[in-house]
Amino acid sequence: MNNSQAQSKTTSLELVISNIFAARKISASDRQLLRTVLLLPNLLSITQQNQIKQIYEELMAGRISIVK
Repeated sequence: MNNSQAQSKTTSLELVISNIFAARKISASDRQLLRTVLLLPNLLSITQQNQIKQIYEELMAGRISIVK
């Protein structure tokens, strides 16, 4: 993955994270993006890593619902 693709992934990640927290819902495509970026942890900031962790914690607690 080149730098431009990595930058694009992190930009779309920020939008996805924002939308998940705003809607309190996560779609299949959102989950796929999170899985993909988790395979590239060196491209994520500490803030992004913490936000993803928080999303999964909210999912486990039932405060974010999964939609298909």
